[in-house]
Amino acid sequence: MTKPTDEMIEAIVQAHRRDRFGDDVIGEDEVVNELQEKAARLLGKEAALLVTSGTQGNVVSLLAHTRRGDEVVVEERSHTFLFEAGAMSSLGGLFPKPVPGVRGYITPETLEAAINIDDPHYAHTALVVLENTHNYAGGTVTTPEQVRALATVAHEHGLKVHCDGARLFNAAVALDTPAERLVRDVDSVMICLSKGLSAPVGSIVAGTEEFIHHAHRVRKRLGGGMRQAGIIAAPGLIALEKMVARLREDHENARRLYRRLTEIPGLTVEEPETNIVFIGLEGSRIDAPRFSEELRKRGVLVYGKHGTRVRFVLHRMVTAEDVDVAADAVADVLRQYR
Repeated sequence: MTKPTDEMIEAIVQAHRRDRFGDDVIGEDEVVNELQEKAARLLGKEAALLVTSGTQGNVVSLLAHTRRGDEVVVEERSHTFLFEAGAMSSLGGLFPKPVPGVRGYITPETLEAAINIDDPHYAHTALVVLENTHNYAGGTVTTPEQVRALATVAHEHGLKVHCDGARLFNAAVALDTPAERLVRDVDSVMICLSKGLSAPVGSIVAGTEEFIHHAHRVRKRLGGGMRQAGIIAAPGLIALEKMVARLREDHENARRLYRRLTEIPGLTVEEPETNIVFIGLEGSRIDAPRFSEELRKRGVLVYGKHGTRVRFVLHRMVTAEDVDVAADAVADVLRQYR
């Protein structure tokens, strides 16, 4: 939902005037190269690759780490498992093994129990996916210590570790720690330049030079080779340079929304760690789709396509005043369905 800033649009114009755009398929776009180098440094990795979206970045990473028929351990509510249209299976021939997490985190003990023995009856367990922050668990944060513990078990068993870091910088800001520290122990990471960072399109995959070499080929295979992709990379540079620190405002607004919503009778509200607030409608006579539609009529957009759980995401386009408007709208809808 975020729109690019004026500075992002101006960055595109200035890059064009300076004739910095080139053919990224053969590595000649100066702006893309600058973005990839900057992202790699920020994430503490050897190399990085611009991709079109977070989903493409995750799929590229999974396919670069594995062979067809391999098994991938995923948290049962993870984005790679639930919300990527079965891409790992349909495109990569990979077999997902969903396991329960603790607030979205796969514990080392759970991973240890999920890894198959080396037996021809079983798929070869090759990879585990960590999501930080974890969207469906409520924007929850995984600490560097938790990442290290999980990665230690994975690497002891020969597994690779991929971090779906679509909102990695939200975790870094919440923990007041560099993003590099959160992915120091993983083999690859994907970050989104859109979402809270406000770039209009694009994500980054980072890892070793060897991994990125493989990822580049997979991206091409998926149709992700781009020409003058600096038009995407220019806003991405601004996203990394200017938009990370302000994520704290989104977290504060999420807390504000949480406090307001807890005042409404008959509503279950999950306490936020970052910029995502989930509510439960079990105590009312309305389901998530109808609730979402009623809020839309009142100018409030939320995600609730099924069941009784609804997601609110706070971002740059939502002010503290907007939070109060949203809370009032929620109260108004629920008054009609008691």
